[in-house]
Amino acid sequence: MASSDVPVPEAVVLTPPKVSYWRRMGGGSLTISLIVHALLLAVGLVWIFQVIPPEPEKVVDFKPSGGGGGGSPRIKNTAQSTQKVVNSVVQRVAATGVSSNLVLPDPDKSSSLSALGTLGAAGGGGLGGGGAGGGKGEGLGRGVGAGIGDGIGNGPPGLNNPFGMLSQTPNALIGTFYDLKQTDKRKPTNITNEETQKVIQEFVNRGWKESSLSREYFQAPQKLYQTKIYIPLMQAEGAPAAFNCEKEVQPSRWVIVYRGTVTPPKTGKYRFVGAGDDVLVVRFNNRHVFDHGFYGGTTGTHLSGMMNVLRGEESNREREKQLRDSPMKLPVKFYQYDTTRNWNGAIGGLAIGPEFEAKAGMSYPIEILLSEIPGGLFCASLMIEQVGENYEKASTGSPILPLFRLDHSEPAVKTGDNAPPYDPKGPAWKIVESALSPGF
Repeated sequence: MASSDVPVPEAVVLTPPKVSYWRRMGGGSLTISLIVHALLLAVGLVWIFQVIPPEPEKVVDFKPSGGGGGGSPRIKNTAQSTQKVVNSVVQRVAATGVSSNLVLPDPDKSSSLSALGTLGAAGGGGLGGGGAGGGKGEGLGRGVGAGIGDGIGNGPPGLNNPFGMLSQTPNALIGTFYDLKQTDKRKPTNITNEETQKVIQEFVNRGWKESSLSREYFQAPQKLYQTKIYIPLMQAEGAPAAFNCEKEVQPSRWVIVYRGTVTPPKTGKYRFVGAGDDVLVVRFNNRHVFDHGFYGGTTGTHLSGMMNVLRGEESNREREKQLRDSPMKLPVKFYQYDTTRNWNGAIGGLAIGPEFEAKAGMSYPIEILLSEIPGGLFCASLMIEQVGENYEKASTGSPILPLFRLDHSEPAVKTGDNAPPYDPKGPAWKIVESALSPGF
């Protein structure tokens, strides 16, 4: 067969497969890349949330840090409040020489709870004049035990403050804070502890004139409204923190003065019982009726070194002369309790003041002065005893007295050393709206 007769096969044309637009744009590789990155992102998020915990909610805390000796703890600064504190205080209007029997009713419990913050009680007792001395695990000396004490669990938002309430309430004493270490122009006075005693002595013995302090010394703009004096052992930083001036005031050589006009729950003879570290003085109806602590406010003396003379166990003419201006006539009687170990040993316990008469329905001006002089620890409690009344007895044999108070709320802090037992059902005195003629 000739080669020309051999059939030639037709050429085979290969048609390439159709490629989608997605694949032409690299979609396959992109898909794989996205899946891989998504898996890596998920693993990374899980790792981040496991390693970095969420930020805790910030809480304002006025509790002093735990102690056990050494320097005094720092009280934490307050967070910025959403509510402005009104510095100007509405003053009570008093008509001189006008008689009235108008007595304000007890405030609602809710009104007595708008306070700055719980200021911690120190566990254990301080050793003399503001807590000088070493430290022990119990909290002796400058040591501070754990716990901030009990508060009042109800009421509107706001915590409890043993120095008084921030919001004005009609049935409360008005408290003013002074820093004797600086002038009203914020210049240092370089005042000493001894000079501080002298300033307090002159203030109380020359009529409790507010101008004698306000025109010379720094006065905190914030007022507090106090219904009871019951402050177990705590750091002295608590007072300037309570009055919102802890940034301007160091915690020593400060003075607080509470003022008001009160009427008793019933007619009778009364006497104040209490103690202060360092100073607690009470003037009732323009007469000094109580003065006991580590320092005497009316005498300018260091009382813890005069206990034998105060009890009448030692005759010392020179020291008796130093005490002649005190309302606490010798020999001074004391009540002691298991929960006031520091006061029992250092200043005899809670002193019993002289008797005075008060008539129901009549009004009486009252002033109460508290002070911390050297700094460190502070505490104060003021009870009221009606003469002839029968009271339940503590294990020490001393009566369990009611607090001198103007409402029925519980104290902001109830635990710690120098926290005497009290009758929670005791009667309350009342604030009188206008200045009335005294009952005698």
